[in-house]
Amino acid sequence: MRVLYLNPFSQEVSGPDESLRALLAALIPAGVEAHVVLPAPGPQVDRYRALGARTHFLPLATLRRALSPTTALYAAQLARSAVAVGRLARAVGADVIHTNMEVLLEGGLAARARAIPHVLHYRGNTLDRPKLVFDALAAMWTATADHIFCISRATAGIFERRGRARKVEVLYNPIDVRAFGDAARSADVRGALGAAPDRLLVGTVGRIHPRKDLETFIRAAALVAARRADVHFAVVGAAEAPVERDYEASLRALVRELSLERRVTFAGARRDMPAVMAALDVFVLTSRHEGFGRVVAEAMAGGRPVIVTDEGAPPELVDPERCGLAARPGDPADFARQILRQIEDRAGAQERARRARERARTFDAVDTARRVRAVYERLAPTPART
Repeated sequence: MRVLYLNPFSQEVSGPDESLRALLAALIPAGVEAHVVLPAPGPQVDRYRALGARTHFLPLATLRRALSPTTALYAAQLARSAVAVGRLARAVGADVIHTNMEVLLEGGLAARARAIPHVLHYRGNTLDRPKLVFDALAAMWTATADHIFCISRATAGIFERRGRARKVEVLYNPIDVRAFGDAARSADVRGALGAAPDRLLVGTVGRIHPRKDLETFIRAAALVAARRADVHFAVVGAAEAPVERDYEASLRALVRELSLERRVTFAGARRDMPAVMAALDVFVLTSRHEGFGRVVAEAMAGGRPVIVTDEGAPPELVDPERCGLAARPGDPADFARQILRQIEDRAGAQERARRARERARTFDAVDTARRVRAVYERLAPTPART
């Protein structure tokens, strides 16, 4: 079974890449020959190759929410990209094209032209506005895909609300549950995140992007710091795009404004995520409209007390008050209250963390890969080599 995977990014920190690599780590040993298409060389290339995937580079046409001077050229770019993807699919003898994020339309067009199946992974957030634009996109996605994986029930709702869910299957993002469950707590990692041995460590993990609403995390940190002198806060993640670098600069300015320089550490991107999660005493995600929240699943697998925004998909994962806590979106005071609950109610926090670890088994990468492989085999039961 040969599968051509299209991925829109080539960045150091990328949730779609993390999820695809976790999937391929289980699919490749099971006999899938993986060909990964990226828009340019980048940090993920060697990571894909280490799994046994073959990498290719094509000028992919990525959909963007914001208008730019290049928007008018999108149709021509998409047409060229679809032709290039079709040629590559033929050259490698692909049995299936699997688009790893909905912002790429060329996979579906190339698959239709080649008369081979197309699988679409919908990994976007849960904000489906403007409505007319998403109406048109949902029609396009369903017309050009034979099967659509949505990474949560919340994202599947984008199709359900439009009566286009016939091809949709909810498939949570895969993680290496065992790696996170077995990770040891490291004083060195805690130190790198800014926590002294006698301090509690509250952290958030992810791209430093405005959609992550890290202002709320930092303002909540200020409120907790005013109550507790024994708590340190860490922001783990990188800023790569210009908008992200500008956003990080504004966050650092906010830390200075709130006199939190000794209480908040910007730790940068890290590759040892199981160890990072094991180092935390409380994990917090303040994101808005999150489509899944991969880092939430990782924290749960590591048995961490978790707090998420009561919006988007994360509440679906933690089942608030059962496997974690939820706070109102954009409300630092509510996040501070929930952080203090997790810190001060040790018994309650430990019980929620125990249930979170059990719940995280549903994110196991091997089981996820088995379901994906079953779809491939249903859509392409007789491999084509033309």
